[in-house]
Amino acid sequence: MPRSLLKPVLFFDFDNTLMQGDILDEVIEKYSPNEAWRDWEDAWAKGHLPARDCLRLQVENMRVSRERLFEDLTRVRIDPAFAEIVEWAKLRQVGVNIVSDSFVPLIRHILRSNGIDGIPVFANDLRFLANGRLAASFPFYDPACERSANAKARHLVPYRANRIIFAGDGHSDLDAALAADVVFAKCALANELDARGVAFYPFDALEPVLAYLETVEDALRESAAWAAGPGEGQ
Repeated sequence: MPRSLLKPVLFFDFDNTLMQGDILDEVIEKYSPNEAWRDWEDAWAKGHLPARDCLRLQVENMRVSRERLFEDLTRVRIDPAFAEIVEWAKLRQVGVNIVSDSFVPLIRHILRSNGIDGIPVFANDLRFLANGRLAASFPFYDPACERSANAKARHLVPYRANRIIFAGDGHSDLDAALAADVVFAKCALANELDARGVAFYPFDALEPVLAYLETVEDALRESAAWAAGPGEGQ
């Protein structure tokens, strides 16, 4: 069967993909007691510091309580088209997943604050310690993927029997984008794919993704008829 007729599965980056702006960068800047985080960010951007080490240093430098941080994150608004995408997928039993270099507790809190729950999140982990300190851990780190603290492409591997649709924006999304069948890209990811000659759909907000999924309906019907065989599923 052509891959274009396979049942789709959806993967989304989080920051600057499901909303405008990088929320993790914003909270790191807001709750860092000094400017060291900028030096680590610059070292990562220049390829001198792996993403995991950069994030660990930045997070451990922050000073904020769980309550204060979550109060801030409650105000973050997710692109309303994402809820429509989730509903579209639910009605058609299509999987929706988030793969991110941010942290599971932050992502889940923002999702819940926007009335979205039950989405699998593959991201880094975070613990809140005494005196406003935080500790990061990276269960999906791969030294071969230094630009990402979370080797995102590995989360796509179990879905090779599906048509993988991915949306992202940054350097850390490149491995997942290259492993996907259909890619929506913007910002740094779009630039990298363009330089490599890799096809993608540009997007700013998520409405183009939703519009694309609505065109998948015919392909899903055709796939069902294909699977049923001649004389069946008519």
